[in-house]
Amino acid sequence: MPAGAATAVLWIVKLAVLGALLYSAFWLALLLAFAVTAAWLVQHDDPDQEEPQPEWREGPNGFGLYDKSDWRIDPHVTDDD
Repeated sequence: MPAGAATAVLWIVKLAVLGALLYSAFWLALLLAFAVTAAWLVQHDDPDQEEPQPEWREGPNGFGLYDKSDWRIDPHVTDDD
């Protein structure tokens, strides 16, 4: 094998190995980024946060049980005597 061809094959092998390493490093970095993002989301998740419950209060239709969107959900009499 001529010296020039051996040098070219050597460089091709080196570039192929470098490409494989960069390809692997890219996917490992992407996996690490997803893992860090998932850990951050789990850490900042508030398990005690619940859907707002209906509450007794004074609202547009008088005192009663209202849901989160200000709809009165208890049966009420519109005739206040």
